[in-house]
Amino acid sequence: MRYIEPLFILSPPRSFSSLISSVIGQHPQIHAFPELQVFGHSSIHEMIVRNQENLNRLASPGSIRSIAEIHEGRQTDESCARAWLWLQRNSEMTPVELFEYLREKVNPLVAVEKTPVNTLKSSRLKEILSAYPNARYLHLTRSVIGNFKSLKEFLGEREKFAAGEDTEQLSSKYLSMEHPASIWLTSHTNVLNIRPLIKSKNYLRIKGEDLLSQPHNVLKAFCEWMGINSGSAEIEAMLRPHESPYACIGPRIAHGGNDGKFMRQPVLKIKKISSTGNSFHQIVEPRSVELDREYMRRRYRELCEEDQKKIQGWAEHLFTEIERMQCRLGYQ
Repeated sequence: MRYIEPLFILSPPRSFSSLISSVIGQHPQIHAFPELQVFGHSSIHEMIVRNQENLNRLASPGSIRSIAEIHEGRQTDESCARAWLWLQRNSEMTPVELFEYLREKVNPLVAVEKTPVNTLKSSRLKEILSAYPNARYLHLTRSVIGNFKSLKEFLGEREKFAAGEDTEQLSSKYLSMEHPASIWLTSHTNVLNIRPLIKSKNYLRIKGEDLLSQPHNVLKAFCEWMGINSGSAEIEAMLRPHESPYACIGPRIAHGGNDGKFMRQPVLKIKKISSTGNSFHQIVEPRSVELDREYMRRRYRELCEEDQKKIQGWAEHLFTEIERMQCRLGYQ
């Protein structure tokens, strides 16, 4: 059976992906899954093991909830338990095989995959593109300043529950993992690096800020790009993301699958954002994305003068690259 080509949303974490995937998922011709978090693993078994060992949960909540929804049309502790058992029985599946199974179940709707961490490794993006060369790819952006503030808050919350083990060495690799602005830069760099491999007609870039400030215009353009109905009924349906089956926190056995803030208040709030023409602009300054020195002192027990110089040089280089990326994405 031939299925409609899927849509992949490519964005850094904390870039409105949960909101916007839920928005477009309310279109009657689309089914937007929550974060499956399977690509990048060799099998579903590997995904399950990593979730259990590293995150103390049965499997990725988005995968459990998706299986429960397509099998039983509801997400309860009982249906999610049965979904978890199904994943266990089919743990030899590859990520592509699982996604193909989900696509089959929602066919003829367009299946949407939106896991933000896919963009943090170029290998994951190449894996997806190799499997789905004819899929559509929505590159979702957010200004580095807004993304920095949101991701910094998230990392701060995560630190409260971290074991607090000292990192053995101070390197650019470790700094990149801990600095929100670096995560933003890495994600967009990886997406733009594979951009030439995506067919021009299958790539669309949307600023999250534009969708929040002028949703009707952006959603109509999105529908036209997708080749799906763009009438007033479809647009109005998309303005109700709270009606998505994945918009809530989910049952106890599978909490999550989308951004926590969105799931606690899953509404589209139209915002008046200062614009130049029809495009959101924001000039980035060093202090708006600076490295948290207090956090660094907590993270590393001792920082000698050489380490301080290394951090300063890395931060200056990072800011230069951020300015360039902001320009490439149309924010300056």
